[in-house]
Amino acid sequence: MTRGLITIETGNEHYFELAANFLLSYRFFAESPLPVAIIADKHNEYTQLFDDVIITDEAKCSFLDKFLLLKLCPYDETIFFDADSLAYGDLNEYWDFFKDATDFSSLGGIHPKYEDGSAWYDVSGIGEYADKIQYKTRVHLGVCFIRKSEKNMKMYNDCIELYNNLDKLHFHTCPNSLDECIMGIAMPMNNMLAIPEKVHMMAACPCLTTLKADLLNDVLTYETAWGTSTEKGILLHWGTNQTYEPLYCYNVECLKYRIKYENGKAPFWGKMMYQMKMRYYMLCFWKKIKSKCNYVSKVGCKLKHKVFG
Repeated sequence: MTRGLITIETGNEHYFELAANFLLSYRFFAESPLPVAIIADKHNEYTQLFDDVIITDEAKCSFLDKFLLLKLCPYDETIFFDADSLAYGDLNEYWDFFKDATDFSSLGGIHPKYEDGSAWYDVSGIGEYADKIQYKTRVHLGVCFIRKSEKNMKMYNDCIELYNNLDKLHFHTCPNSLDECIMGIAMPMNNMLAIPEKVHMMAACPCLTTLKADLLNDVLTYETAWGTSTEKGILLHWGTNQTYEPLYCYNVECLKYRIKYENGKAPFWGKMMYQMKMRYYMLCFWKKIKSKCNYVSKVGCKLKHKVFG
């Protein structure tokens, strides 16, 4: 049986760079790194870093591409991670988390079929599909488990059918989560289950009230909007918008510095260039907090900065 990780990137070159950053962070922290694949619409300098590259001509450069996981994963068992994430610990812990999972699973929860206001929809809002489910799932597709099976091929077709009938469906969430809304119906249609996440296993930036993220010192601590917290997180799902911010850039520079110099002494000019970059990111970071113009100030993020300590 083969196992590996996978991510998806199509379209914008920036997204491919994010995927490469995720790959580097996984390999850096994993004690026994597994193969990592990428589903993409083209080859480039970033795809060359991956163990397996699956080029597809079906890419839509939208959330629809995530459904391709159900039929294109190259391994018998695969764990998917969104490319705009970074590892802060060994992500192979997820294999134990998903050891009893159905053929497709994700982080999330299971809710009674007729419990209004839960999951992403009420049964009264999904028309004919209400008769095809016995429960509802609330899912976060930033992390998914996929096992090769005919059931997953059927679920792929169900996802496409649901997308083609979006005008008949009503969800009580934002349009940016349509992939999760559709999967929230397709999973119970195929008897697939979501698994409640452990707080240290994934943080999503929009759902945090405090955050300290520092890859130089293996620090990922946060508190969620619903009051749970951890001092040792292993995965941060930044969200695409936040990957343009200084805090993400700072963490990526820390990662690259550690990969280059962790087992050897940094040359004088390497240290100097690194220090200059860090000062630049810190200046940008604090300027944005002061002007209160981005998420960093809104959620009260904290940054512990230490260079060559």
